Parts: sequence; structure tokens; C-alpha cells
Amino acid sequence: MSSFTAFSNKMLSLILAFIFLPLSALTYGVDALSSGKRTDENRTNVAGIGAYFRSQGITSDGEGFFFSCKTSLIHTGDDSRTLINYNLTAIPDEIGSNYGIKHIGGISYYNGKIYAGLEDSKVWKYPVVGVYSAETLQLEEYYLMNPDMITRGLPWVAVDSSTGLLYCADHSKTPEVLFAFDTSNEMKLVNTVTLSESVPSIQGAEFRNGILYAATNDETQAIYKIDINSGAVSKYLDRNLTKGSEGEGMTFIEKNGKTVLTAIDMGPLFVNAFVREYPFN
Repeated sequence: MSSFTAFSNKMLSLILAFIFLPLSALTYGVDALSSGKRTDENRTNVAGIGAYFRSQGITSDGEGFFFSCKTSLIHTGDDSRTLINYNLTAIPDEIGSNYGIKHIGGISYYNGKIYAGLEDSKVWKYPVVGVYSAETLQLEEYYLMNPDMITRGLPWVAVDSSTGLLYCADHSKTPEVLFAFDTSNEMKLVNTVTLSESVPSIQGAEFRNGILYAATNDETQAIYKIDINSGAVSKYLDRNLTKGSEGEGMTFIEKNGKTVLTAIDMGPLFVNAFVREYPFN
């Protein structure tokens, strides 16, 4: 790297810091409006362009995080800030032009791969599961799913690492049934799970110890527990975000020998994203 390039990068960093530091302070202040109701234990505030890249899904390989946004994937350290890798054009022309895919939703890590819900937004004709390399963030394969079964796009997917089964819902707003597909057998349908009650507006989900945890954007941006054997639904916690915020996806990571439930949300001004840690028992 030339001395000029190094100087230019340093100057760019200083300029961005100058721009986003007041923005970060402002969004922290707005978030304080809900501090009496929130249940998070720790939060990281990412403002500006960084928020855009953390605006949809989150998953973890146990060491760091992967985030999705409308058309991109990024890989960070466990601080959710340190950038390890990125793919700014994670929807190849092949599926973008052929099927109208233009939106990456919730994601889930399994066995060196990132599984992603891909959508032809607001059309609901071609729900697609994309399979990306966790190392390169490049799409390796994809599967067209049955739109008569998955009726309102594919806003999230979650893979149970103990079985290799990928779960998604029949309807993104008021799902009543979960479908399970075999990731080792060309996404063959192997099971359906009828829920004891609908879990509204699921944004992302992840498995822990055989239980599916689903993050929503309902009235309290709640996180629910789903027993995939019985279909029993129970609320795990309310995020209680500031009014106007949007709850997004969630995942789990190990820190200091403890399991940490980590979820993301967009602030009410939609110029920042919070990566929050919640108690997990």
C-alpha cells in the first residue's frame, strides 16, 4: 500500500467518524427513550452505511457474525464491527433476472454454509433458499421452493444443526405451520409442524438445544420459543424497543464461556442498527 493510499484511507476514516459520531450520539439518545422497558444487557450501535449492511438477518459460526441486508452479506468478528469479509452483490444476475430475486432476508449458519431466504419482494412467486460459502460469501447453489406451500415469500430460514433440517414458515405475517426440508437431500420436504398459536411477523430465527427461537416485529418485538416436536409456542422475552424501531433477526454466540442471545434492530430513524445481547438460560 502506497503512503498516499494509506493517507487517503486515514482521511476517509476521519471524515466518516466526523459525520457519524454525532449521528451515533443522536441515535443512542433516541434509544434511551425505551431504556426503562428494554431487556437487553449490552448493545452496539452502528450508524450510517454500516447500519444498512446490518439491516436484515444475523447468524453466527460460533466465533463471529454474518449479517445480511437487501443485496449484500458481510462477515464480522464477535464485536459485530470488525469486518472480515463482504459480498456487496450477493444476488447473482442468474436468479435476479430469471426469478426477480432482489431481497435477502433472514440467514442461518450450518456446516460451513450460510442459508438465506431470498425473495422476489411483494410478488411472492419465487421463494428461493440460497446456499452461500461462509468463507467466500459467494452463492454456491439455490433451490426454488413451492410458492403454494410458502405463500408469502421467504423472509427467514433456520437450520437445526443437530438434524441438518432447514425450517421456514408458510406465511410471513401470521404463520400457522412450519415446514422442514432436508439440506442433504436437495431440500426435500420431510416434516410439517402445526403451531399451537401463530407467531406474528417473524424476521429471523435460530436453533439452540433443539428449540427454535424466533425474533419478531410484533408490538413488543418479542422473541418466541417453538418446540418443533409438539408445535408448542411460548414467549421468551419482549425486546420493547423504542417506538418506530423495527425488530430484525437473531442468533446465538459463545462469549466468555456463556451462550449469548444476540438480536438486531433498526432504530426509529432508520439510520442506525443496534446489535443487542440478551440474557439466555
